[in-house]
Amino acid sequence: MEPQAKNKARAAPERPSARGQLLDAAGALMGERQSIDVPLAEIAARAEVNVALVSYYFGGKEGLLLALAKRDAATALDELDRLMSLDIPPAEKLRRHLAGVIRTFFRYPYLYRLLGALMRDASSGAAREIAEFFVVPLTLTAKELMEEGAKDGTIRPLDPTLFYLAALGACEHIFANPTVLKHAHGIDKLDDETRRRYTETVLDTLMNGYLAKG
Repeated sequence: MEPQAKNKARAAPERPSARGQLLDAAGALMGERQSIDVPLAEIAARAEVNVALVSYYFGGKEGLLLALAKRDAATALDELDRLMSLDIPPAEKLRRHLAGVIRTFFRYPYLYRLLGALMRDASSGAAREIAEFFVVPLTLTAKELMEEGAKDGTIRPLDPTLFYLAALGACEHIFANPTVLKHAHGIDKLDDETRRRYTETVLDTLMNGYLAKG
């Protein structure tokens, strides 16, 4: 082989691992079907790998779903780390944090439902792992920002846990129930413009209230 051909061979992009292919396939199918109930056989077929590799890499379907949720949730955690390093007021950090969570659910339209399904059984290992990996860090960050804001007078003293539950609960219908969007509100597809307007409305309601100032 000529040196130039060798260099081209070395420069060729590597094929994603079978593990990564399974995760990508599961996410793609869930996004397309707006459902987390996708058979393993179809996930393996989309990934072009043997279905037995699901057990090999993940120990079964729940392990695959847990790995997918953690992979996608890690995006929000990385963005949160960058946000917390900024030199801006806590109220603005909280606003951007909530907007980032909504943006993550929009980016991975199945993630809200997937997290809910994995955490439905509070005693399961998957529920504990998701809580420790994703939910607890987000909740503690919101608590920290609200306490800092209360000290500098920019955020009213509120129960941070209940505030955060209200913020995440606001995502229920728009990310977990696409049928409601379609039949009750005439929204066939959650596009970026709708996501933007939804984010602005949620943040305005949560952070400014809905009563007109007299």
